[in-house]
Amino acid sequence: MRLRTISVLALVILAACVVHRPIQAAENSQYRLVENWVHFPPEMTTWGQATGVDVDSHDNVFVFHRNELMPIMAFDKRGNFIRAWGRGMFKTTHFLRVDRSDAIWVTDRGYMEAFKFNQEGKRLLTLGKQDVLGDNTSHDTFNGMADLAVTKNGDIVVADGEGPNTRVAKFAKDGAFIKWWGGKGTEPGQFNVPHSIAVDSRDRIYVADRSNNRVQIFDKNGKFLNQWTNVGVPWGLCIKGELMYLVDGSDNNCLLVMSLKDGRILDKVTGLTNPTAVAVDSTGAIYVAEVNGMNVKKFIKTKS
Repeated sequence: MRLRTISVLALVILAACVVHRPIQAAENSQYRLVENWVHFPPEMTTWGQATGVDVDSHDNVFVFHRNELMPIMAFDKRGNFIRAWGRGMFKTTHFLRVDRSDAIWVTDRGYMEAFKFNQEGKRLLTLGKQDVLGDNTSHDTFNGMADLAVTKNGDIVVADGEGPNTRVAKFAKDGAFIKWWGGKGTEPGQFNVPHSIAVDSRDRIYVADRSNNRVQIFDKNGKFLNQWTNVGVPWGLCIKGELMYLVDGSDNNCLLVMSLKDGRILDKVTGLTNPTAVAVDSTGAIYVAEVNGMNVKKFIKTKS
């Protein structure tokens, strides 16, 4: 690293950056951290590596974390424990999504499978075959199972990209294969680690193209529409209303709140620890799942 002359003010700023601080919001952020928001059951006192989080229509919070006893956990909006399930079922927990019907979806990056559950934890659908690997053209196997999203009519789009595969695969609501698009590269419509995926109210599909440092936007049929390159290293996406919430789990360790209209950054929360997933409830409260931080943080707005 080249040595440079640094002003006294710059040294002060640098020192502030390397000291661990409990405050998790940028100076002008609208959000503040809520301490101790969750009430664990007696069998558990801390989070495992948290990889997935989402909320249902009643603002219940669902967390997917690397814990053998309770990998999927449900809490009410006050943080009270409701139920858990999935013991012994997963190899490498990854993302969790709640669809418009309040069904719970999770992805297992280890076994290369995705599962749909009802609210009580009953399995309703499986995508993929346990420990069977496919390629970009495969109809029923994966090799990079990362995240998924569900469109208004129930179609399922899978970001199959944390591995050799570099695609988005689309399925009907019953799991029947429809199509795939992508392939490795840097051109529009190509991917390098498509890690997270989300759908807006118009069924436009947003893909966190992580190693290309961009979010790509497609129509519901996979036609490229646009891309945003002001997103750092996008790890996880969530869309709520006309806003996108994006976590950057690289050295930036931050959360961006962005306008869907033009990709403009409206707010920023910093000081996170390897955030992977983000969710937002009906009140605007934000939940961030941290892998290395082994935590699920909650932020609420402090001002309009």
